[in-house]
Amino acid sequence: MLVFDKNLSIGFRNPDGSNAMINWLLKDVESSFDFSRQQTKLRHIKIPGAELFIKGNDAASFIEAMMAEQKKTWYKKSSGKEWIRNSLLFLGLLGALFLLYLLIVPWLSQKLASKVSINTEKQLGDAVYDALGLTGQEDTAKSYVLNEFFTAMDVPTAYDIKISVVNDNIVNAFALPGGRIIVYSALLKEITSYPELAALLSHEFTHINNKHSTKSIFRRLGSKVFLGLLFGRLGTVTNVVVNHADNLKTLKYSRILEKEADMNGLNILIKSEIDPNGFVSLFHHLEESAPANVLPEFLVSHPDVQKRIAYIQEASAGIRVKENLQLKAIFDKLK
Repeated sequence: MLVFDKNLSIGFRNPDGSNAMINWLLKDVESSFDFSRQQTKLRHIKIPGAELFIKGNDAASFIEAMMAEQKKTWYKKSSGKEWIRNSLLFLGLLGALFLLYLLIVPWLSQKLASKVSINTEKQLGDAVYDALGLTGQEDTAKSYVLNEFFTAMDVPTAYDIKISVVNDNIVNAFALPGGRIIVYSALLKEITSYPELAALLSHEFTHINNKHSTKSIFRRLGSKVFLGLLFGRLGTVTNVVVNHADNLKTLKYSRILEKEADMNGLNILIKSEIDPNGFVSLFHHLEESAPANVLPEFLVSHPDVQKRIAYIQEASAGIRVKENLQLKAIFDKLK
């Protein structure tokens, strides 16, 4: 006899020697112990005369326990408790993996990035610059003046900053690991004052000096390695979902770095007594040159322009400003 959750399977041999099996539903079985026989008696309450005797009391105790289990509500049953326990364990594991992905992996990646040498960063930045094929588009004369302008700003750093002006209609600038800053000529045409140029270069310089690009690369690599270990070879659908989740996380981190570059760049201007309104003018030019952004801030890599202007104006309220004739002369030579 086999006892399952809801039924008994009874195997026996017929008088003619053939094997047979019948099934009784557990709810239709009445169990008792026959003291005179010292046997467990099982009786089918719906089939007259259908009885089964099993030696000892163990079978009666076991079946009664099974029947009592069946009468419990699902969450009080052993199987229900096991399901709840397994579900909680699964959710706990999922939560731990989520925290690992969201907090530990980025933290560890940043720690590793901070240990990368300046020489290694420079090699990486130069390789990216060469891969972009920008050398042939560089305006060497303006690049020379722009480097002269940054040197005159006298910003202390361990990096060898090299600024390149690239002829293109893109109104933008960016920094590469190791010391390279790329400024597109279209953006340079929009800049109308030396404080604005100082704001741009101090912002991009902060990206380099604070290892922002290197940290971003390591964070992305760390996330990819972690997800690869977790999911192995991702299926198409899973790959798309995971990449979008990772991109959203990266966008938020990019906005944090952009604000850090704004605020650190502002401190450079304040220490040199350069007008911080250069940042405000720069933001206005970038906003005017870009198409209207209808996306919410959490879906873009930069903070909202109006928010940037607001925190710059708040942080620079009441600071002392004086004319820097050297920077003005270099800027006039550039224009």
